[in-house]
Amino acid sequence: MSNAAKSIELPEDLQAFAEERVRAGESASVADVVRDALEEKKLAVLRDALDAGIAELDAGQGVEGSPEELMAEAYSDVGLEP
Repeated sequence: MSNAAKSIELPEDLQAFAEERVRAGESASVADVVRDALEEKKLAVLRDALDAGIAELDAGQGVEGSPEELMAEAYSDVGLEP
């Protein structure tokens, strides 16, 4: 993955929200606000997948496999790469 800077245009309301977070000292830059939001979303998706897996285990629907295989499948199920 390239470290080259990429630019995205935010809708006006999200741009204003991000700029306010920077002005309030909650983030160093608009890019940090976006990065933090994406990380929070990624963690929420992973938590949901974990909760679903735990519910399946509690219901006796467990599957066999190595931790690596199961994590790869979990990432795949939520559209992420490990």
